[in-house]
Amino acid sequence: MDKQFIEEMRETLETQRQELMGILLSTNAAFRQMVEESSKTGDTIDEAADVIDRTMLETLNAKDAGRLQLIDSALTRIRQGKYGVCLKCGKEIPIARIRAIPHAVLCVDCKSAEERRNR
Repeated sequence: MDKQFIEEMRETLETQRQELMGILLSTNAAFRQMVEESSKTGDTIDEAADVIDRTMLETLNAKDAGRLQLIDSALTRIRQGKYGVCLKCGKEIPIARIRAIPHAVLCVDCKSAEERRNR
């Protein structure tokens, strides 16, 4: 795989990582604020709304944290010289797939097979 392309993807991954870190930090601050405010209210409807808000934030936070882990893993593979190689079959992942999903770990064929198994 071309070194210039890998460098481009490293920069993309770093940018995505910074954006996710910002989202996680702001979400955590919003979550803390929500918890503090919910302890001040006594209305049952407000408490139910707060529970729903907290659940939504936790779900978003978990998804973002998972994506951050995938990005960190991709950056590690770049440093190790293993970026762009399917972890299952060992073939090179097509550039179009990497452009679409820079943290991809499987080639199209292996990902499709995995999705069929999970149905």
